[in-house]
Amino acid sequence: MTRTDTGSDDDTTSNDPQGGDGKHDNTTRILIAVIGALAAIGAAAAGAYFAQDTDSKGTTDSRTGSSASVSASASASLSAEDEDSCDLRRLADSWDQPPSQRYNETLFGNRRPPHVYTQVGGPARSPEISVKGQLSLDIPAGQVLYLVTRPDPDSKDEFGHPGNGRFYPGTPISPTSGGCWEDDNHAVGYPGVEGISETYLLVLVGSDQAAKFPADRKAKGWDGYSAEDWRSITKIDVMNFHVSTA
Repeated sequence: MTRTDTGSDDDTTSNDPQGGDGKHDNTTRILIAVIGALAAIGAAAAGAYFAQDTDSKGTTDSRTGSSASVSASASASLSAEDEDSCDLRRLADSWDQPPSQRYNETLFGNRRPPHVYTQVGGPARSPEISVKGQLSLDIPAGQVLYLVTRPDPDSKDEFGHPGNGRFYPGTPISPTSGGCWEDDNHAVGYPGVEGISETYLLVLVGSDQAAKFPADRKAKGWDGYSAEDWRSITKIDVMNFHVSTA
């Protein structure tokens, strides 16, 4: 074996088939190591980026390996909540839709028309009416949505007495964000009142008038507003419907 002096502090055996010396071989190895280190750093950075990008767009189901978008899930949840939020369709089997419903088409414009379902129950001969509804309506500032009932003079109770046709403000109505509202267990009147039909009215009145309704109800001898009194009250008709207790 021939020993070759390379001029370095260490003795090196040359294995270069092209006849290169040890310095060239060391330089090549160092260059390859540097390139490898840079490649590893780049791969790690890319992995971190893609991991962060996946987290920002959605989460991965460990059981299926599928990616679920957070924003898409939120949108689906909102759609399900908005669709029939009052659950009126659930009432269709045991509640009734009044055959006669009128609403202020100008007031609702292109909005969804209001819907109501009613049910008559309560003690025998003393019926109670429950109402559940939905309406898409923005109540103007300074206005109050009020529920009013009127015994239909064209209907009669068990004794043959007709409804008095007077107007009785009940309670303010505050629809939910989905437009849901209800009035449960409204007593029609006295024992034997069965057979009387009630007309329900929803009206918008000013806050001053809304405050006057309960004050009038407490007045001695007060028994509703006559048709003439009702016409004199400033209001906006929203909708009305009839419920029969016969």
